[in-house]
Amino acid sequence: MLAALLAALMSSLTSIFNSASSMFTLDIWQTIRRQAKERELMLVGRTCVLALVGVSILWIPILQSAGGGTLWNYMQAVSSYIAPPWCVCFVLGVFWTRTTEQGAFWGLITGFVVGIIRMGIDFAYQAPLCGSGEPDTRPAVLTKVHFLHFSIILSAISSAVTVAVSLLTKPQPPEKLRRVTWWTRNEELPAEEFDDEENEKKDEIIITHELEMEENTNEESVSKVKRCLLYFYHWICGAPATTKAISKADRAEHIKMLTSIEENPFWAKILNINCMIVLLVCTFLLGYFG
Repeated sequence: MLAALLAALMSSLTSIFNSASSMFTLDIWQTIRRQAKERELMLVGRTCVLALVGVSILWIPILQSAGGGTLWNYMQAVSSYIAPPWCVCFVLGVFWTRTTEQGAFWGLITGFVVGIIRMGIDFAYQAPLCGSGEPDTRPAVLTKVHFLHFSIILSAISSAVTVAVSLLTKPQPPEKLRRVTWWTRNEELPAEEFDDEENEKKDEIIITHELEMEENTNEESVSKVKRCLLYFYHWICGAPATTKAISKADRAEHIKMLTSIEENPFWAKILNINCMIVLLVCTFLLGYFG
């Protein structure tokens, strides 16, 4: 049980670190430095992960004092306060084409604020120990509403705000919905979308920078110490030491391959069968041992 819990915890943490790092690097750092190179983005992303690990370590004392020291209760409570708005935003965005950016934004903000308020109240008032006989003097929002029930309420609030704001704002044009919702997942992208001038210009800047680094690395005047430092720099950034420029046709073909959702029917059936087997086994184990 402990091994399964730790494995699930590590999986969740790596997913959170990776997502948060990507959001900071692509949505914030690139806004500040629009001409940032690929290696710089990689270095910023990995530094962000280290910073998040440090914050997680500093959060341990709060974790120990919350939920009566029970890790499982703490994880479920925090997920109930934070996860519902994101789940609602994802589900509505995928399955309801009328969802707009404004609706998703205000649904997330409203759900986040309500969830953080509830989490703050939960951390501020410590529950009495089980069997101690002490009266529970916490507010009614804690004693009468369990955190799992609160997640349902929070989902309803986020859904209502997202739907209301989406209906009051301008809908997304059809060309913006290609390949981003369940109902438009099979639509073909027009060829001109592969030749975006801004992306081409950025790729050209990155390729030029990479070639310059390669030339500097291959110079005979570079000392052995500097070569080692450059190798360590490339290794930290997670980027190859040398790159080659690609043609426009190769780039379009590569993007088409990355965005393709086609799958082999045979392996799709194998995957579905294995998925059903795993679900049945898990259901049996939970029912038998639970």
